[in-house]
Amino acid sequence: MNSSLSWEQFWQEWRNKEAANEEDLYFQVGLTVNQKPIEKVDFDEIYKSISDALALSSDDILAELCCGNGLITYELKDHVKQIYATDFAGHLIKAAKELKSAPNITYTRNNVFDFLENIKNSGDAVPYKYLMSNALVYFTPADLKRILSLIIEITAGKPFLFYLKGVPNDQHKWNFYNTEERKQKYLQNIATGNFTNDGMGRWWQSEEIADLCKELNLKCEVWNADPQFSGFRMDIKISSE
Repeated sequence: MNSSLSWEQFWQEWRNKEAANEEDLYFQVGLTVNQKPIEKVDFDEIYKSISDALALSSDDILAELCCGNGLITYELKDHVKQIYATDFAGHLIKAAKELKSAPNITYTRNNVFDFLENIKNSGDAVPYKYLMSNALVYFTPADLKRILSLIIEITAGKPFLFYLKGVPNDQHKWNFYNTEERKQKYLQNIATGNFTNDGMGRWWQSEEIADLCKELNLKCEVWNADPQFSGFRMDIKISSE
């Protein structure tokens, strides 16, 4: 089965739930703890860490890849001039437009490759800040190389920042698969080629990202996510200088 098709099926069949209010948005994208939306103080920390990592300013144009239902997108609107955000799941973009819209946010339903191609060919002002939060799991190293190559083309040699937040770190995956049952389920998914891996997707090694950046003459900074939120994820900042 094609990996992109399997992810499309995952979001359409497993997580295809309409959102009618703010609380629904958290459940729609899995931002929950013990079947409740995460605490506001924790959510605030998430989007503030993004703003800090990207050094967002009122003059910035931000391109957000895999924006989901706009929960984080909306909170960043006051930190930038304009946001272009995309996701391939129609029900998530519908929720974003209905519940998390703002004059300086443009939501589109698209895959990230066509989204970036459209930016490259649009003739509009170029974004130099890029965000992907909790979504690199859906992609392969070849996909990431293609994404970075498109960003390089779009920015045409000028400095850019790309922040990838919440990437599952292969080195720490046993912190997540911390019971024998969970471990065996993971190993079964790998053995049977289950691309979605029950929603966790692909576990990444920091070295493969660093090697890819070196190949493209980009700089790469990797650090472990705040243990308050995760003991198995890492954050990555890629830049052209």
